[in-house]
Amino acid sequence: MKISFNWILLTLGFYFVISVFQITAVTDSLIFIFNIKNTFFEGVTFIVSIFLTFTPVVGPILGILGATLVWGWNILFAIILFFWPYVFLFLGMIFSPKIKTEKKGEKEKIIDAEIVEEEKF
Repeated sequence: MKISFNWILLTLGFYFVISVFQITAVTDSLIFIFNIKNTFFEGVTFIVSIFLTFTPVVGPILGILGATLVWGWNILFAIILFFWPYVFLFLGMIFSPKIKTEKKGEKEKIIDAEIVEEEKF
């Protein structure tokens, strides 16, 4: 399967835009939770939120809090924004073709078998 360069750029652009939204929502939620009013600590919070955004459980939960409490989003849209990779993973697991596996014992028997020639009368 050949993927064109345009699709790769489109995918990377989409991932970048979604990541910017997620980092911003996590930053806003941390500023809201800790009630930060200082510009220096807001910058530190932004740097910390870059790492927290891509943490599997913590990042999406903080992002949902930021999107719903600070931005006023609907909780459904916030869940879709932060859990879309997990949705694709779940759908991929459901619709992926089953891989047939051979039993190890049967394969060894086939390899170890010898061809025996019979005598003709």
